[in-house]
Amino acid sequence: MTNYSRPRSGMIARLASLSDASDPAVSRVLEAMSSIPRHMFVEPPLRHRAYSDCSLPIGRGQTLSQPMTVLSCLAAVDPGESDTMLEVGSGSGYLAAVAGRLCSRVTGVETMLELVHRSRNVIEELGLTNVLIQYGDGGAGWPSAAPYDCIIVSAAADAVHPGLFSQLSEGGRLGAPVSGDGGQSFRFFRKKDGRMEEYRAGFACRFVPLTGRFGSIE
Repeated sequence: MTNYSRPRSGMIARLASLSDASDPAVSRVLEAMSSIPRHMFVEPPLRHRAYSDCSLPIGRGQTLSQPMTVLSCLAAVDPGESDTMLEVGSGSGYLAAVAGRLCSRVTGVETMLELVHRSRNVIEELGLTNVLIQYGDGGAGWPSAAPYDCIIVSAAADAVHPGLFSQLSEGGRLGAPVSGDGGQSFRFFRKKDGRMEEYRAGFACRFVPLTGRFGSIE
């Protein structure tokens, strides 16, 4: 059986060298990532690439985001130990699993049943009892588990659906890739006095399109 502890440690070291590891949020996410075996979230033929900083196919045209993207997104929304989080488009379940080490409850929503079954099996094998993957269209949120302190959308749309904002708690943070004429930008919003404001600079990104009814908003 292949031992992945060394490549996982190498991945964490590379990410630390490329980011501000003195930032408490970054440090917490790196620690969480070091405890989650990324190779379990991809098919066996691709596991030798699991700890490279690249995205990987997971089937049905979907991808597992590169580790630096996972680090950047989670550090920016900075989930605390008592926080609840929603991930829209949970795919392989990797980001949700990492978030499960950071906050009290994570709800992932995925439209592709095959990916739901696969991610649930891995999460159960890892013993992450605070991470629940739901089958459905989460483009407008998942009201039954709201409100959320953090929301991450892991697929790109033309805009962030207002339903996601309404399910965010006061002071909550949301990160989402938004498509535009110049490509995609991962943008970050915070709910302040009931209104949404961008609270930090985003970054260029490339995510698969959001599927379901809310993948494009006029």
